[in-house]
Amino acid sequence: MNVTDLLKLLNYEEYDYFYHETGTGVGEQIIEEGLLVDGNNIIGTNNIAFTTIACLTPDLTETPEKFVSFLQNEKSDSAIREVTEMVILSSPKEIEGKIVRPYGNYHDGTQYEGIIDSNFVMGVINLNNLTFRMNEEFEYADDLLAGDDYKGWHN
Repeated sequence: MNVTDLLKLLNYEEYDYFYHETGTGVGEQIIEEGLLVDGNNIIGTNNIAFTTIACLTPDLTETPEKFVSFLQNEKSDSAIREVTEMVILSSPKEIEGKIVRPYGNYHDGTQYEGIIDSNFVMGVINLNNLTFRMNEEFEYADDLLAGDDYKGWHN
């Protein structure tokens, strides 16, 4: 699916949207296993999720051109940090972005305090070719795809 088609699925009245930037192939792993949150809150947020994710706001997605420009600006192939994928997450407004559950396990030598389960992961954007792959296990997929515009839509 073209990344601009993703904009048709966004419903800011009912859902909050977030993104996590990562490198090639990691988005698929997050879709399958969830997003680990280390819990080091050096920026003083009141929600541990915001140490790992950022808000995808309506102003970033108000037009396809603005969204593509945002994505292109976020892409980085530098030796310091590779950003070639963007994981998009979503949750209903009533849970106020509180999508991290306790984890407390080690993974690759790092202890992670929390995890965002994969059912909150809408999918992953490939920043190289600007395509979006939806997570088939995304909990709110049926709600987002229920309209007539999306009948028969496939990844």
